Amino acid sequence: MDVDHIELFYKVLQKLSYNCSVCGAALYVTNYGNYEAILHCSSDAARFWNFDRGTADQVAAKEHWDHSRKELFLTKEDILEYLNKSESDER
Repeated sequence: MDVDHIELFYKVLQKLSYNCSVCGAALYVTNYGNYEAILHCSSDAARFWNFDRGTADQVAAKEHWDHSRKELFLTKEDILEYLNKSESDER
């Protein structure tokens, strides 16, 4: 996949909205490439790195983070279809 397609994929990802199955907060892209993306919860409750290591709070936050994970697999055709639909909705 060339750079233009990666940038296009990322732009499409930014327009999609997904919510955490644990708390309902917005998910955000934590990794993407090759038409694949991984999203995680954006809430403070899922930010396990903000808690002291080994504490119950950190364990709970890590579980929240892990359970919120969503994987997306989009082809170039999926992206183009999404963009076409977006353009027709704007008219």
